[in-house]
Amino acid sequence: MSLFRGSRYADVPPFGPAPDGTLPFKGLRARRVGPAAGVIEHTVAIKERLDQLAHEYYDEPRLWHRIVEANPDVLFPEDLLWDPEPAEEHGRERLGALIVIPKRREGT
Repeated sequence: MSLFRGSRYADVPPFGPAPDGTLPFKGLRARRVGPAAGVIEHTVAIKERLDQLAHEYYDEPRLWHRIVEANPDVLFPEDLLWDPEPAEEHGRERLGALIVIPKRREGT
């Protein structure tokens, strides 16, 4: 499996063979994510996107994955802003929900 140079998955080990020698999954193991040092609580507003939040907090929209990693209780990134089982009051958006935003790292 080839990854882009500088990928945050570059040092993640692949799955090893099972005892019978077969390869159970042709992919990578879960990537280790360290704790978020210092966080900010953000209240979800209408029509927000993860790349917009990353731009607002980090001045870099491609760092949206930091927000997702700081909220491990969701399975899919879009679940931070969108409710998978919408209530009739406000559709699918998770208006008023609190999500965690890690503070900006020094030098980024």
